[in-house]
Amino acid sequence: MPSPESYIRTKARQLPILECLISNEWEETGIANIIISRKHTNGNITACFYLVDLYCLGIKDTHFLFNIAGKKYMEIIGRVEDYFQRVSYPLVHNIIYSGLDFADEYGLKPHKDFTSTTRFMLEEDTDDIEQIDIVCGRDGKPLLVVGHRDDPRTVKAVIVQLEKTAGAGNYEVLSEDDEDDFDENCDENEE
Repeated sequence: MPSPESYIRTKARQLPILECLISNEWEETGIANIIISRKHTNGNITACFYLVDLYCLGIKDTHFLFNIAGKKYMEIIGRVEDYFQRVSYPLVHNIIYSGLDFADEYGLKPHKDFTSTTRFMLEEDTDDIEQIDIVCGRDGKPLLVVGHRDDPRTVKAVIVQLEKTAGAGNYEVLSEDDEDDFDENCDENEE
């Protein structure tokens, strides 16, 4: 038996897509929580989860559940479905790859599990996939939102990288403490 990672890398694309879900407020927050599930011939499900920061970091986190019973999958989805909506595969594909490409422009790498495993749950990024324009950054520039749980060393490394690749004044850093100011600015931009 191949390992789950090996199976996903070599065979996941052959499984039909069961469904794609995305967090309800992804456009407002710039953070997309995405679930893509594929169905095995035995009825079991393999699902990959992607946390995509469209403002700056791209693929911030990713993991998978391999070959779980359909009932177990439905229980998991049932606990979160109020926060998600079902969408087309091309939309989530474009969101993931847009976030990835935007971060890559600034030398920011995706989560290691994306590179090694979970990218293989996605179809290859070719012209066969409908192209959907996904806006990244804020006003065309990276916006790093720093949360209370973020490791200060990682944050500093990202800022050093943005300073090097985007240049001074060509990116923004916002802490969760400034979130009210950020929400007000977003409301003003919408108007």
